[in-house]
Amino acid sequence: MFGSHRPDAESVETAPPDGIRPQIRSQESPLASRGHRDDVDVMRVLAGLTVMVGHSGGVLIGRGEEADNNHAWLLGHLAEAVNPWAVPMFFMIAGWATLVGAPPRSGAKVWNRIIRHLVPLFAWSIIFILGFNLFNTDSVDVRHDLVRTFLEAGRPAFHLWYLYAYIPLTLVFGTLVLFWRGQRPWKLAALAVVLACSSVWAPFVLEQLGSTQSTWKWGFATYQVVYFCMGAFFIHYAKDLRPPMWTLVLAFGVCALGVFWWESSYSYPIANANPLIVGLAISVILIISRIELGEGTKRFFTKLAAASFGAFLVHVFFLELFFGRLFVIEASPLLLVVQYVGYLGLTAVLSYALSLAWGKLRLRRILG
Repeated sequence: MFGSHRPDAESVETAPPDGIRPQIRSQESPLASRGHRDDVDVMRVLAGLTVMVGHSGGVLIGRGEEADNNHAWLLGHLAEAVNPWAVPMFFMIAGWATLVGAPPRSGAKVWNRIIRHLVPLFAWSIIFILGFNLFNTDSVDVRHDLVRTFLEAGRPAFHLWYLYAYIPLTLVFGTLVLFWRGQRPWKLAALAVVLACSSVWAPFVLEQLGSTQSTWKWGFATYQVVYFCMGAFFIHYAKDLRPPMWTLVLAFGVCALGVFWWESSYSYPIANANPLIVGLAISVILIISRIELGEGTKRFFTKLAAASFGAFLVHVFFLELFFGRLFVIEASPLLLVVQYVGYLGLTAVLSYALSLAWGKLRLRRILG
């Protein structure tokens, strides 16, 4: 994507029929892929686990406020303080993969990446709506919420919101990569343009149809583009950027304290565009890139990384069960911590176990 490149096999196959081929450029891309990155596997796994930390903390904050329990409220905010980098990390890893790690070589590859996220998005939206309605764990209007799924994310599948930006980002930047490679993916480009204008035409169409739903969330914000591009740079050059480890740990700690103050005293939840989250995310990337792993540990994280998306998708069920239903909010401070650690561990283990199970059953294309 950045700099010149050599045409790949697919580019040659799609050369014009008159024999005129794109000019072959001799220089390597400044951000050429460095092969499989074990540290990226670790980032994916830790980001997925950290989302669970933050979401469970959010439940405790809400329940602590309702029960006027300052200890539960404090524990929830401590969990939230180390969490906000996780979802931005999804955008950063996607940026690295699209622009550097595994840039698409054809329009079919871009479509495949879109479908690989679009199908699980709709599948889990339906599963959550029907499941929460069946067990009466949330006020669910099945017909209303099923229709809303095509427009935006919402309860009970609130955590799927980022896919409504992630998929358009993958579409737009994947299309740009193909144009850079000398291809002409006009269908993808047309879809990108239609989507870019959708914030105007979609609400108008909904209004003309007399729909009570007017919210349209397919698209991305400036901060998400910034994370996408920053991820390509910082993940690629992570092993070359080597500040002292203590400065990275200190930076992470200071930013986490800043998040704790911001959310507990100023505004909750913190916006993903907050500079404190940028500091957390970059610190995590550079810290993880410095950690040396054994071969067995590398294989373990590679296996978990393949299941991380699925674990993220399913974990809200266990969040509701353990933290919304079973967690005793009136317990003593020590028991609050014990419950939190235990239920968080169960949430992570069960989420990853289920994801690994349906992976073995070849259901990952549907369930993520």
